[in-house]
Amino acid sequence: MTEQQTWKWQSEDLQTVCAAFNHTCDRLPHAKAQLFNADLYGGDSQGVMTWSQMRERVDAIACGLMSMGLQKGDRAAIMSNSSPYWTHVDMAMSNCGVVSVTIYPTLSIQEVTHIVNDSGSRYLFVGNEDLLEMVLKDRDKMPGLEKVIVMRREYQSQGTRVMGLGELIHAGHSWKKDHAADYAARQESIEIEDPFTLLYTSGTTGQSKGVLLSHWCASSRMSGVNEVFEQAGMTIDENDVGLCFLPLTHIFDRGSLQLMALFNGATIAYADAPGTLLEDMQKYNPTWINCVPRLYEKIYITFQQKMAQSRLKKFLFNWAFAVGQKALEYRKDDQGTYDMSPHCDFVSRMPRGLKLKYRMADRLFAKIRALFGDRFKFSFSASAGIAADLLEFYYTLGIAICEGYGSTESFNACLLNPITNCKPGFVGVNANGGWSRVAEDGELEIKGAGIFSEYLNVPEETQEAFTEDGWFKTGDLVEKDKYGYYKVVDRKKAIICTALGKNVAPAKVEKPFSTSTFVEQVFIVGDERKFISALIVPSFAYFIDYFERHGIAYDKNALSWSNTAGVELCMSVGDDFIQQPVVIEKVQQEVNRANKCLETHEEIKQFHILKSRFSEQNGQLTPTQKTKKRVLLEVYGKQIDAMYQRSRPQT
Repeated sequence: MTEQQTWKWQSEDLQTVCAAFNHTCDRLPHAKAQLFNADLYGGDSQGVMTWSQMRERVDAIACGLMSMGLQKGDRAAIMSNSSPYWTHVDMAMSNCGVVSVTIYPTLSIQEVTHIVNDSGSRYLFVGNEDLLEMVLKDRDKMPGLEKVIVMRREYQSQGTRVMGLGELIHAGHSWKKDHAADYAARQESIEIEDPFTLLYTSGTTGQSKGVLLSHWCASSRMSGVNEVFEQAGMTIDENDVGLCFLPLTHIFDRGSLQLMALFNGATIAYADAPGTLLEDMQKYNPTWINCVPRLYEKIYITFQQKMAQSRLKKFLFNWAFAVGQKALEYRKDDQGTYDMSPHCDFVSRMPRGLKLKYRMADRLFAKIRALFGDRFKFSFSASAGIAADLLEFYYTLGIAICEGYGSTESFNACLLNPITNCKPGFVGVNANGGWSRVAEDGELEIKGAGIFSEYLNVPEETQEAFTEDGWFKTGDLVEKDKYGYYKVVDRKKAIICTALGKNVAPAKVEKPFSTSTFVEQVFIVGDERKFISALIVPSFAYFIDYFERHGIAYDKNALSWSNTAGVELCMSVGDDFIQQPVVIEKVQQEVNRANKCLETHEEIKQFHILKSRFSEQNGQLTPTQKTKKRVLLEVYGKQIDAMYQRSRPQT
């Protein structure tokens, strides 16, 4: 094994999350802490909260919880979409020593019940009345749950076991008048090694388990990421705005956006909904966002489709892009990394002819960059791998994306591409404060900043997760180059071993489809089979539009729709839809294209086109949009068997 050490802080050098929050409130009382659409929250604060106002709200909620008997170390859960109230409740729990338990609002009641019971949560905050109704139906299966609080200020109590956020705030204000010293003492008692939050893993291969993370985990990780930016000559401060649109339930946005802002005094802007992202970027002008690869891919695909509608626009863009690709080389160093920082003066290094062409090309790029707002600096990408050529596409346009790698157990990014040294195809180098090494079988092992302390209630799994000398086994297979940059191959458990003894990483096979216009989802199979096959969900939206434009008849009554995060999606189609020759032709075209990027034993030899998309609603995706392998193998077992019993692809 090889080992690389960077730096690690001692506990006495770090602040608890509550101390960091209160320090920011002291330092910047009149600066903007939160921006949001007031109409979505009953006109609350006219859509703007200063740090002083936010602290008053947080203190009121914290005191309200204390007034009802919650003790330091008790647990309370949050089940809601991202909102300013989510942050208020989270910080309130931190301020009174209550451990926050996060629950995705899209989970089934069975999964919610498991998390509430396993965590021992006494209180549960829910985002709306629909979630309240779901919980109340199964309340008797959660015997330890004492109270449900609806995160709406205007909501009124229903009996003694349900209350509104406004009522809790009022109770907190009243209690604090006579117990300010008790509240101050509670805050003073919170130590860096105390538990901060409990997050449950996605459960792609089994039941989710709770990951216990301390204040030290959060603070050491934030300090490490901050230092990466400082070394690049950048800081996150009160002049910055982060746009929150991903779930705060997940460690990605909670760490790299919410806590990054809270620790540094930046403003958090809350999108109306994920589906309004582009409009919200214009409204709030963020300097950074967190994003998942699938969204970068969708933006790219949509852009390519629009370019295809005009020969002139396509010609002009292709010319500008070719110039931009040449110009991009002047951001590149001899290690293959790009300096995407705002202060990189790469234009001055170009020969005069290219410089003139680039200035013309950049006028077009500037119009595209303007979609992100006029103050945009960079974005983080995590949760899954992003294709190297897609990153270079954005880099050519002058849009900085810093890819990283992390997990719930590492409290966000333990590997990160510094903005001055971004390497497409790699998830980065050690974030400051951590160690990393590669085991003999290729598994990434990490230690240091951010690493969790235990899986709740399963000590045997905690012990199994660490090596004898204390390194966390991530479960991911990686490759490391001579400069210390890591590339993720796939999950160790996901690797397919064919009947011929060949190992295949599904992530590698799926990646060529990530920028496909015609294919929406892919699931690779082949364990103990002679070759690789795929279940493929075509892009229903693309083909619906295609059929309409070309007058192709199909059964519209067979379509089913769902509103997901504010976006209307087609969830399933009829048999006639997937049997249309153009659908089969385009899917085959994409399979052929993907196979050109793969070795012979990795190639997709058979595929089956599905008429329903994988989703959380049908139990085939986790809340982080990862496929549930066991579920798909069971649901589509007959279709998979059929692929290995025929000589050529069919639907």
